[in-house]
Amino acid sequence: MSKVVIFNGSPRKSGYTTKLLEQVAKGAKSKGAEIIEFDLNDSRIRGCQGCFYCRTHDGCAVKDYLQPMYEAITEADAIVFGSPNYGYQITGQAKIWLDRTFPMVGENFMPRHPGKKVVSIFVQGSPNPEMGAEGIKAVNNIFARYGWELEDSILCCGTTDFHSEKLERFNSNIEQFEELSLRALKDGENLVR
Repeated sequence: MSKVVIFNGSPRKSGYTTKLLEQVAKGAKSKGAEIIEFDLNDSRIRGCQGCFYCRTHDGCAVKDYLQPMYEAITEADAIVFGSPNYGYQITGQAKIWLDRTFPMVGENFMPRHPGKKVVSIFVQGSPNPEMGAEGIKAVNNIFARYGWELEDSILCCGTTDFHSEKLERFNSNIEQFEELSLRALKDGENLVR
């Protein structure tokens, strides 16, 4: 049975990032995959301590909510990562996770667990796809450094109405979101070998 590990960097439990990640999970489950999910907004997550334990060990010295992710990633066929873009880059929660993935490279920065398929999902309020492009590129480049094969990188733009007093969710992009949801579902199906 294929294993797919999903990392959700959104603090919003019913936001666009979460909904797209759910579609990937649905697609992978439909093909028989086991899904393991990590909520990166969990308050029990600690940041990288810069101790370099991971330079001599395959894993991390920090014993927290994320500790099981190392075994999950080792056993996984595919990784799925999603985050909103806040201020041109991934959320703080997602950045802490990304720092904690440093054990994915070992001596001479060679990948320890290459060959994983990966799908990345990014969501931003701005309708301009260039606004978060550099942050997205940086994350996907890190995944490449880990030896993970990028299957797809989805960007959902224009999710917030910045002209509203309440910064309400923008509903004019529903058609785009429906297309991206179908794409995410297909991505999930394609992750399963």
